[in-house]
Order: sequence, then structure tokens, then C-alpha cells
Amino acid sequence: MNLVIDIGNTNVKVATFNGDLLVKNKVLAYSNLIYYLKDLKFSNGIVSNVGNQNLERELLNIYPNLITLSTILKFPIQFLYQSMDTIGKDRIANAMGAFFQNPNSNSLIIDAGTCLTFDFIDSNNCYHGGAISPGLSMRFKALSNFTEKLPHLNEESAVVPLIGSDTKSAIISGVVNGITGEIQSIIERYRQKHQFLNVFFTGGDSGFINSIVKFEKNGIFAVENLTMIGLNTILNYNDK
Repeated sequence: MNLVIDIGNTNVKVATFNGDLLVKNKVLAYSNLIYYLKDLKFSNGIVSNVGNQNLERELLNIYPNLITLSTILKFPIQFLYQSMDTIGKDRIANAMGAFFQNPNSNSLIIDAGTCLTFDFIDSNNCYHGGAISPGLSMRFKALSNFTEKLPHLNEESAVVPLIGSDTKSAIISGVVNGITGEIQSIIERYRQKHQFLNVFFTGGDSGFINSIVKFEKNGIFAVENLTMIGLNTILNYNDK
């Protein structure tokens, strides 16, 4: 059994895999992780950490069979990114998840979380990089934090008008239509360069965005656990 741990900025995601098959996936508070792992049986594991160095050190002390995600590990894809020391671990994992889902193909990975990230792998399994912009929540917060009178809203509204008839609906229209328009535009620009393109959606807001943007379904996949699948793929590749 493989153990995959993704330590984020606010919580921890834990998944177990039997080979390539996802068995269980859970989201925990930092304080509950060690207790949750106490009775968990696993042979190998990997930790990706962007949020809590102390928790990572404690894990590695308790479980010496865990490895840490870093650029010194072996990967079945080639990274052409020019600043590998600064690339986000989630972007590495997402790239590996897309590779696992569809190797030897052009893939655009869109992760809608705190940030909205775009990452591209070509049909030669080369990772080129992509783009980073503010996510939905960050855009709503920015309007509130950097103005005197605009309220802090969120993306929970089911109705997204094109023309906002009051301040609240105008903010929702601007933020949601803005981010979905950005996604549509980026996909179209990639497709102009690559006729055959797979698009993978993941991240906390991916379901919301995917339900609003009226894409044609050809070559577009929503993969909720793409990051965890990618981490497991890395673990399996380094266990050879």
C-alpha cells in the first residue's frame, strides 16, 4: 500500500493507493494527521509540503520510509522549466498526474485553487511551464481589500449574470466571468498551437468553474485527485 501526503497551507490531504488504484482520500487538520496515520499500514510513502515544515520533520522522524517530493527525484518526464528551485510542488505533481492519465500527448493542466495555474506538457513528455494568476477567492478578496467600499463576496452564488444590476451582482459578474473567460481564452490559444490537446481540470474550484464554462467536452477532463495521482506516480517511479 502506498501513502501519499500533501501538506497544504491550511490542511493536509492524505490518500492511500494500491498500486495505481486510489483506495481512500481524506482531508485533515494539521493536528489530526499523526493520529490518523497511527494505525495505517503502508509500505512506501511520499510527502509534498508547502505549508508546515515542522509537521514534515515530525513525519520523517516517525516514518523513515517516507520520501519528500523534490526536484532531485527521478521523473519520467523532462522538465524544461528554467527555475526548478522555485516551481510549486503542486505543479510538479499535477504534471505527473496528467502524464499518468495520458502519456505521450499534449496536455494542459488547469488547477483552480488559491491560485489559478496553467501547466503544459507536450507529446514528447516535456514539461514547459505555464502561467499563474489569482484564483477565485483571491480575486474576490482583492476587490474588498484594495477598495474602500466594495464588499467581500464569494463564488457560492449559483447565478452569474453577464450584466450586474447592483454592486454585488456586478462583482460576481466581473470575477466569475473574468476567470472563466481567461480559462477559455488560454485553452483556445493552446489549441491554436496544438491541434490535439487534452485539458485537465483540478483544484478546489474546478467543479464550480467547470459547471459554468460551457466547453465542448472533447479532450476535457475533470480529475479531482490529479495532484494525489501525480504524487503516487512519482512514488512508484522512484520505488523501482
